[in-house]
Amino acid sequence: MNIWRGSSLLMAALLLLLLAGAARAVRPGEAAPVIEAPMADGTVLSLSLLRGQVVYVDFWASWCTPCRQALPALDRLFGQYRDQGFSVLAVNVDRERAAALRMLQRLPVRYPVVFDPEGHWPQRYALQGMPSGYLIDRDGQVILVKTGYRAKDLPQLERAIQHALEETR
Repeated sequence: MNIWRGSSLLMAALLLLLLAGAARAVRPGEAAPVIEAPMADGTVLSLSLLRGQVVYVDFWASWCTPCRQALPALDRLFGQYRDQGFSVLAVNVDRERAAALRMLQRLPVRYPVVFDPEGHWPQRYALQGMPSGYLIDRDGQVILVKTGYRAKDLPQLERAIQHALEETR
């Protein structure tokens, strides 16, 4: 076998493997991938059950310092807008659920939290960082993607929530 031909075949195979495994990040204007994961009590919650609401999907972990700031801020927004049809779905990605539960004891939230220790949903959404959030309209379309958390970005998120809530069904 020609060495150059063998090298090109190997390179092509490696490239195909890389491309097959590389997921494209979910962007505004796209349908939000449906999340199905267990809550602390074992009940499976699906994002599809929240269809008809404006939902902020928040990926977080106990080791993520900005996540510790985002959880209470999102809880405030949830409390303020839930009667208008807004919800938050928090997806914890800790491998050890106990670490997440300890954090939730220190920073309790009123919105649902599901657990994904295997990382299925961060992979499906192709997260670019932690925390990552996806604002989804009543029809299941992503309208805003936020990577990271900075308190100064909260007004932008709140305006986007208000705008989405004002949209008719």
